[in-house]
Amino acid sequence: MRTAAKVASGLGATALIGYLGYYLNETRTEKPRYRVAERDGAFELRDYPALLTAGTVDHGERERSLNAGFRALADYIFAKSRGGEQIAMTAPVIQDRDEDEGGWRTRFVMPAEYDRATLPPAPMGVEIGETPARRVAAVRFRGGQNDRRLAEKATELRRWLARRGLSAAAGKPEYAFYNSPMIAPPLRRNEVLIPLADDA
Repeated sequence: MRTAAKVASGLGATALIGYLGYYLNETRTEKPRYRVAERDGAFELRDYPALLTAGTVDHGERERSLNAGFRALADYIFAKSRGGEQIAMTAPVIQDRDEDEGGWRTRFVMPAEYDRATLPPAPMGVEIGETPARRVAAVRFRGGQNDRRLAEKATELRRWLARRGLSAAAGKPEYAFYNSPMIAPPLRRNEVLIPLADDA
């Protein structure tokens, strides 16, 4: 019995070390750089540079669309749906409502080393775009990312903006997910982002 317990304990410790290694590797994933103009607890005003993105739109419910979009974009960056070199994974995965197409848009930010000329051509269904430099309000939180939680955080962010007289300038919310489903919810970094008007 003692031997079995030692084996189980050893396997558990090995699994924990592997899990922590995976988590730490995710924290080192390239992320867009931004300047923090204001910080208030979990809330921030950020200035982002122009960002090159790959995106896709799905017309299902939000979580299903996120999974479908992630798979399509992962196939693009890992050269499964095209030839050529692989592109490094970045964080976060960004999701928002595409009002023009009536679906959910999922986007990956491309690594800083690429521009439109050097980025591998995208397959059908994946669109390369550029988000212009902008100011964004953000609220950061850990844990689950279901529709109810995202809506609650968007409301909190709008109220924070309203206290600063910026609510009229606020655009539609975007959701930013920094970790894979393999990471336990208490460790996951999530954000709700609201782009502001140029004069905000």
